Amino acid sequence: MNNPTEEDKKFIQKCIEISEESKKRGDAPFGSLIVKNGIIISESINNAQSRVSDHAEIIALHKAHQNLGTQNLSECTLYTNCEPCPMCSFMIREYKIKKVVFGVFSPDMGGYSRWDILQDQGLSQYKIYFSEPPTVIGGVLESDAKKTFDNTQLDNFGTNS
Repeated sequence: MNNPTEEDKKFIQKCIEISEESKKRGDAPFGSLIVKNGIIISESINNAQSRVSDHAEIIALHKAHQNLGTQNLSECTLYTNCEPCPMCSFMIREYKIKKVVFGVFSPDMGGYSRWDILQDQGLSQYKIYFSEPPTVIGGVLESDAKKTFDNTQLDNFGTNS
């Protein structure tokens, strides 16, 4: 796994901040950004209380697609305060995201540390649908990102540290 840049840390901090908004609205504390060339293209908090599939990552991906007018987000990075789940990880691969950066590991539900979807080379054979595995950088500002979760949530999501 690569080391995070200062830009990666800056954007994870932004994800942590917006995840608090999700928490205040009564949803799980997740926040995601799509960034291209250092510019935020889209951002989102969780909306899974209203629609179970409205995870912050998926909403941010859809907004980036709309804002850029393409499903090919291969020049973009997805930032999120918690490791993407399997559902989000498939969407990340389908939108062809080149880099994924996250704060808290989720070994029970993570699409990288548990289910390995983000790094699955087998998906790459279906090039019409899936990208090559993105670069993944996890554990960025993890101790800060954990603060948005209460102890019960951390027990449910698990962490690596």
